[in-house]
Parts: sequence; structure tokens; C-alpha cells
Amino acid sequence: MQAKPNNDIVARWLGIKQASIYSGVSARLIDNWIRDGLIRSSNVLAPGATRGRRLIDRESLDSFIESGVSNGPTKLGMNKNKGGANS
Repeated sequence: MQAKPNNDIVARWLGIKQASIYSGVSARLIDNWIRDGLIRSSNVLAPGATRGRRLIDRESLDSFIESGVSNGPTKLGMNKNKGGANS
């Protein structure tokens, strides 16, 4: 009897596109968060290689997103003169 593949596995490390889909934000925003040190990532290189693959720590991504859960709405400069709740 052949074993069925387990589709319930959730990867700890995600590529940028996967992290974007997983989190619902753009790949560019993921790149910005990496650059700003807000989420952990690793550039995985084979020995002697000059290019690798950037992988994002899913737990770090979850923690960063969850850090904003209980924060109230932000006052945005772009909404200043629109008379909404953020004015």
C-alpha cells in the first residue's frame, strides 16, 4: 500500500511569493519588511554559489503581523482633510 502525501504540512520557511500569498500583502512590502529588519529571512546559498534563494521565517512574519492586532486605527496624513474617523 502506497502512503498518501500529507497536505497538512505548513512550511516554516516561505519564498517571497509564498509569504506574500500567505500574508495577503505584496511581495514588495515583504521585501521592505526584510530590509527594515521587521521580519527574519535567510538567503540560502549552495557552496560556491553567488545567488541563492531568499526564505522568510513564517513564525517571524506571523509575529510581526500579530503585533498590530490590538492597535487602533492610525491617523493617516492622506485622510486629514476628508472628514472621516481618522481626521
